[in-house]
Amino acid sequence: MSHRNFFPTSSGGSSAAATSGSSRSTSNQSTRKVRKTRIAKMVADNVVVIVAVHGCFMCVTVNSLMQRLGVNPKMVEVEEEEKTATLVKLSKIEDRIGGPWELPAVYVGGKLLGGVDKVIEAHLKGELVPMLRAAGV
Repeated sequence: MSHRNFFPTSSGGSSAAATSGSSRSTSNQSTRKVRKTRIAKMVADNVVVIVAVHGCFMCVTVNSLMQRLGVNPKMVEVEEEEKTATLVKLSKIEDRIGGPWELPAVYVGGKLLGGVDKVIEAHLKGELVPMLRAAGV
């Protein structure tokens, strides 16, 4: 009588459960690549992208500042319950470790500028407009 092992063993034996889990993780990895590509493409294809939480006052403030500077940013609004998943996706765009920790996340010329604090800081230092011009706005 043959015995089928459905759980991974410490000796490295494969199992039906481990095999089916592997195919699921491969499927999940390809799905993640599609999502990453879509988000990365959006950031790459638009000079200024603001990823915001729907109804967020600070997100509206950053968008208003950009519009007053003559920029028409690509606004991507997510619901509050999508915020964490969106931040995880955004963190995978950057080659460096980390990514935005809060929304809004502002991208200029395909690079993360930062959140509302970085945008306001750059504006007050007189660095935002030259940065926008250098990006092609």
